[in-house]
Amino acid sequence: MPFIRPLAAPGSPRRLFGYCAGLLTRSKPCRPPPITAFAPSRRRTTCVICRGIRSGAPSISRQDNGSLGWRPSEHPRSPSRYYSRHELPQTLTDISATVMGVDDGEDGHNTQGSEDPPPRVGFRAHRSNSARQTIRPSQPGLILEAIQNEARDLYTIAPHGRKDLSYTSRSSKIRRGTPPLSPTALPERRDPQPRGGIITLYSILARHIRTSTSTPGAESSPGLREEEITVLRSRGYSAVDVEKWSSCLLNPKSVAAAAIFKSDDHLPPLFLVSLFLRRKHMKMTALGIILRHIDARRQSEPIAWHTLQILIIRLLRHARIIWPQSIPWIAFFFSTEATRIFEEITRNRPGPPKFLREVTHFSNTMLSLISLPTSVHPLMDSVHQQKAQFQILQFMQSCDPAIVVTRDGFRAVMRNQLMHSKTRREKEWAALKGPSWPPWKEARTAMDEDKGYEFGASRASRILHRMYEAGYDSHTWEEVAQIYAGWDTDLSPTIQTRTTLPRFSTQYSDQAMLKTLLWAGRIRTTRSQREAWACFLAYEASGAPTAPEVYFAMFEKLHYPEVDAHAAAQQDPSKSGEDEKRGLLPGDMREVQPDPKSPLHLVHLGEMIPTYDQLFHRMTEKGLRPSTGLLAFLVETIPDFSAVLRLLEAHKGDFNGGVAMLLTGRLSEKSPVPGYFLGAFITFLCRFGRFAHAPATKPISISPHDHEVRFRMEKHYLVEYAYVLLTHYRPNHRPAWTTYMRKVLFDHTSGVQKATQANFQYTIMCTLLEQLEAIDVDPDDEQFRLFCQVARFVGQAAFNGDFADGQARHIVSTAPRLLRTIFHTMVAANGDVNDTSLVGTALTPHVPDPAVLHAYVRALGTLRDYEGLYSFSTWARANHAAVTARANAQRSGSRALYRAFVALRAALDGSLSNDREGAPEDLAALIREQIESVEEWGWPRDEHVDMYVNKVLWGSTGGPRAVGFEKG
Repeated sequence: MPFIRPLAAPGSPRRLFGYCAGLLTRSKPCRPPPITAFAPSRRRTTCVICRGIRSGAPSISRQDNGSLGWRPSEHPRSPSRYYSRHELPQTLTDISATVMGVDDGEDGHNTQGSEDPPPRVGFRAHRSNSARQTIRPSQPGLILEAIQNEARDLYTIAPHGRKDLSYTSRSSKIRRGTPPLSPTALPERRDPQPRGGIITLYSILARHIRTSTSTPGAESSPGLREEEITVLRSRGYSAVDVEKWSSCLLNPKSVAAAAIFKSDDHLPPLFLVSLFLRRKHMKMTALGIILRHIDARRQSEPIAWHTLQILIIRLLRHARIIWPQSIPWIAFFFSTEATRIFEEITRNRPGPPKFLREVTHFSNTMLSLISLPTSVHPLMDSVHQQKAQFQILQFMQSCDPAIVVTRDGFRAVMRNQLMHSKTRREKEWAALKGPSWPPWKEARTAMDEDKGYEFGASRASRILHRMYEAGYDSHTWEEVAQIYAGWDTDLSPTIQTRTTLPRFSTQYSDQAMLKTLLWAGRIRTTRSQREAWACFLAYEASGAPTAPEVYFAMFEKLHYPEVDAHAAAQQDPSKSGEDEKRGLLPGDMREVQPDPKSPLHLVHLGEMIPTYDQLFHRMTEKGLRPSTGLLAFLVETIPDFSAVLRLLEAHKGDFNGGVAMLLTGRLSEKSPVPGYFLGAFITFLCRFGRFAHAPATKPISISPHDHEVRFRMEKHYLVEYAYVLLTHYRPNHRPAWTTYMRKVLFDHTSGVQKATQANFQYTIMCTLLEQLEAIDVDPDDEQFRLFCQVARFVGQAAFNGDFADGQARHIVSTAPRLLRTIFHTMVAANGDVNDTSLVGTALTPHVPDPAVLHAYVRALGTLRDYEGLYSFSTWARANHAAVTARANAQRSGSRALYRAFVALRAALDGSLSNDREGAPEDLAALIREQIESVEEWGWPRDEHVDMYVNKVLWGSTGGPRAVGFEKG
């Protein structure tokens, strides 16, 4: 007879046979059960199988049909509250019948001797604690749901019936594909009420927000009750604080809303920080205020483990979007607080197993979150992500016992390593790969004979081997990563390729999708279009199902141009030597390599390499509908206008009819498509549109009646329509704005004077920047660089006398101030370049691209803003390590930074102005002293300034010479 004890929880009134399951064959009475929380008294009881009746518990009697029935009792937790006579759980009925020798029928009841057997009623399952927590709205969620106006769209609110990870435990994994709960299972959303009748800060703030937002023009006074004021005073707050909290959450401007966190004297509750981070978007300055507030707060009060997890997840999300340089500081903050919590819990005793599991799971989850690609420069930002991962790994190693790196952790580290450029050893191995396919090693000297797999294994491959040594086996995900790391599944070499492993995450479990991405990886890890097409034909011959991901990879190979290394070396002889030193090899760039010259090295093809259109028709003939990402890529890159229109017409129903709305011009209130697709559509309009006259500063009105004809016939209407879409929907996707800015700057209108053209460009760029400010979005590096060029053009026209005196004075006075404001917002993140509150915690400022710095210095020099140049040199000197590291992180970055300093000296000397008027001597001396104080930089030479002014310095206008930092 097996034990029955696991069938019911200890102490449960339904655990009928739990204490005598092992004694069923004995005749002597059983030991009485212990007193539990369910027992109403301490009277002695005996087991029901021993013919004893336990006092205060449900009794069991034999019914006429031979089954066991319930006799209700007065016990408050009696099962009679949940089950009627015939609602006994089926498992328990079967056990009862087996023990008592009852003959069961089909439904588990004995039907003999019963003409009308009672109907069987199904078992009503009771939700677990986690299920009830999923349904029950969180207290922070109640605050956000209390918002009754448009401010509610500022935040991410979990839909009803789905688990809200902002307040549930991260230690429990959620199964994929779990359907949401039905609306009937959800509680009715009512006015926020205190839980259990207890008034909390949550309920006070929620009631005030609902009152102030439900009625337009309602008074901001909270109108608090006496008991609510008592609760506030007990926590050290007042009614004025509630107004400030409410204003923080309802203010659409993130910087103004974050001002409440600047005060160090009266800290708001910590849950307000967590709620503020649930904003969908915020500016870099607001994030800087939050980081400094959290740093000051952790020094004054401890942060709980659960709250720490929530803060880390939300901080990382915003950092990936707007400030990747802050990711190492977030990792430092987690390591410091997690170490403190771990030491407190494990001090003088081993840690609880549940806590150790939670720390292990979240530490590896954090490695995965850090490895997710950033929004703007994912490959270059991998340096900051690697530094953050090392801090997490160091924390995991310092724990006692050490935190184990799981499969997800290994994958996260390997994913980050695939984003880095090749090391010196990896470059040497890449240079040994022959021109044939597969690119087997070809020894050039006798020293290369012993170089095999161990020498050619990349960093990502070595991490993969460490994972195998830890006991984890290989899955399809590891095979995909190994292909990008330089080795195929049959151990033949591929081209080690920098990648972010797009379109699938480290948690992906769909094996069919992973096998498709395996073929896509083989195509991407080739050097030429011929090699990629050979892999594509092998994919079709393998019989694998047709998938858009493989076509996506092939379209990329056909779209990006072919590199002519010989022509580049002829144009700039010094370029080839530096590129060889820096390691510009296949796999480090999107451009494809030319085919080898020798026919012996050409890979055999069964079909000729198709054109872009031929591959598109091949995909449509197979009946394959492109994915949303591939559809956006095709809209951006198909070279024929009519082909793009046919593609969009065939996918009118995508995004719930959003594509059709863009084609017809019947614009809705909100964008019908996501930001990335709207950006692709605007790119399509700007590619084929042309300015017939000066661009308008205000958007035109769209007539749906004339839209279809003008959309297909007028090129000028295309760019006007793109401007209408930008100003109407105002997407947060910044590349959509960048595309139109670039069109305004570089598409010159025939018959328009340069000064007039520059004036229109400057006016439109200022309008676009105002639009970005209205939606609370910071301009990125590329947008700032374009504005610097426009400011330089209009500044030159103003000083040349092409404008009226009033207009010239307006440009000279407003353009430098606007340039300096945007730059300081970009690099300081809080408007204070001298802030030292976070010294030693690895919070580094955002450093723009060196080409952006050069454009900024050139614009200030043209506008003769010498104080702005002094401010720039002060910032560069204070952050010289970050500036130098940013320049070294990209190809030719050091030369671009040197050009910025050459432009700085040319502006101070007056070489950029017609009247040769330069900066005051004392100010020029201060700027030179700051630049020369950095050992790696030095002051530019006179001949380099002359070359720059005469437009022969490499990079200023594409001149023939390359000049950079030189020793001595």
